[in-house]
Amino acid sequence: MKRYFTRIVADEMTAEAVETALAEGPYGRCVYACDNDIVDHQVVNLQYEGGVTASFTLTAFTPQENRHTKLFGTHGQITGDGRTIEIYDFRTDERTVIDTDNGGASAAEGHGGGDAGLIEAFVRAHHEGRPDLLLTGPEASRDSHRVVFSAERSRRTGQVVRL
Repeated sequence: MKRYFTRIVADEMTAEAVETALAEGPYGRCVYACDNDIVDHQVVNLQYEGGVTASFTLTAFTPQENRHTKLFGTHGQITGDGRTIEIYDFRTDERTVIDTDNGGASAAEGHGGGDAGLIEAFVRAHHEGRPDLLLTGPEASRDSHRVVFSAERSRRTGQVVRL
């Protein structure tokens, strides 16, 4: 017996098992007519020591597309859309565009190759005994999760959360 995401125990994932899970489990509930309070849009503002700020905007109801990233510094900015990275130098008015397209943006498409790259690096690091292939460790994961959990606490309480 295997336990699937559906919380239904079955020998194999079949259409019938999925239909049963939707009819009897939590995944078939209407998101608008139940106690679901998962955020579907949110803006999180962060202020770091030294005055550096960051803002993160999430919205669930958009066309399927890549993430958009903008980093602003004192001498330039970096923008990315999942296909290209553009570096713009404020001082010289120079733009450098780097093509990084490596597949589709969605989770089903592997986040532009990122998912496969993470898994490959993890497996290779452990198989070859090379921790240098892992770009972050448990501390970075812990810290990033603390930020996300704090954003959720702030959303639920309406209070600023300090870390």
